[in-house]
Amino acid sequence: MKRILQVHVFVFALILLGTGCGSGESGGDSSIEVGEAAGNDSEVFVTSDQFNAMNMEWGKPEKETFSEEVNLQAMVKVPVEGMVEVSAYFGGFVSDFKLVEGQPVRKGEVLFNLENPDFIRIQQDYLETSSQLAYLKSEFERQKTLYGEQIASQKNFLKAEADYQASLAKTQSLKKQLSLIQINADQLTPQTIRSKVPVVSPITGFVDQFFVVPGAFLPASGKAVSLISKEHLHVELMVFEKDVTKIHKGQKVKLSSIDIPGEMMEAEVYMVGQVINESRQTMVHCHILDESKEEKLVPGMYLEAKLQLEPTERWSVPTRAIIEVEGEQFILVKMTQEAGGIRMKKIKVQTFETNPEVTAIELPAGMDPEVEVLVRGAFYLM
Repeated sequence: MKRILQVHVFVFALILLGTGCGSGESGGDSSIEVGEAAGNDSEVFVTSDQFNAMNMEWGKPEKETFSEEVNLQAMVKVPVEGMVEVSAYFGGFVSDFKLVEGQPVRKGEVLFNLENPDFIRIQQDYLETSSQLAYLKSEFERQKTLYGEQIASQKNFLKAEADYQASLAKTQSLKKQLSLIQINADQLTPQTIRSKVPVVSPITGFVDQFFVVPGAFLPASGKAVSLISKEHLHVELMVFEKDVTKIHKGQKVKLSSIDIPGEMMEAEVYMVGQVINESRQTMVHCHILDESKEEKLVPGMYLEAKLQLEPTERWSVPTRAIIEVEGEQFILVKMTQEAGGIRMKKIKVQTFETNPEVTAIELPAGMDPEVEVLVRGAFYLM
């Protein structure tokens, strides 16, 4: 016996009622009736008027590239080369210290000054040694000439050479020490000797922490300030043990943060950790592809990450073409175009990756990829 499916859609009912009024007939049943073939629940029949009234559309399965995504938590971090601790090569009393945490600094900018009488002694030693160097060099060359002409003894020649080499080594050593305290030895004169030397920033970044105050004595190699550079940030993904084998260098990652609404950043896996920690996780190092977006990030900020696994090519149909019935997924395919309407068949399919636009499916064995699939309106028929 033929069953009748009634799709009670108010807008469609008005269309049919309007048609009836135009012909001078009274309105009938306010529903659209869709028939199923007798004795065959897998077939559906709709008239041409019903097909048009419900704005139904046909389409065909298409090949799409899908990539499974793994949801992960990520943190913005500064690479090792972007973290610097400023210390002193020589001890001294801190002066002119005006830094605050978070303050931006430029490479070469003076952070504070150090005062120590030892700085005067180093400059004095350099000037004295360098002034004697010219004389010792001249004496060495004179003794070398005399020794070559067998006028002077070898002993005098060797002593002159030793004195000159010792003075040269001391001069170069003091020159290097002066460069460590930001004093240009070539421009040093007795009139420019100073007791205060600057401590400059080795990077462009901002102040993270400071460990001294004005007037405090900073010992040699003592930590004074820690700086952080944001010139190149990276993202660390926290990956659980079960997902580690799915990840490799070059995979793409989508990053977002509730603190930056509407902003999506892309990154790429650069290195995968080789150790599982106590929380059964490993760290995956990622580089942000568009470095201009790093300006909005702050070290220590948490991000939501979607890591895309290996892409797979599958057959797909629009997601709205998939209808779920009692936990199973179906599509409607066109069987025949008849005088009274269109006959369709319900086909069970296996679905895979999905998004609001398309869903990946496995075509049933023997199904022609050129088959016409109902891509709009299937919801009303099943």
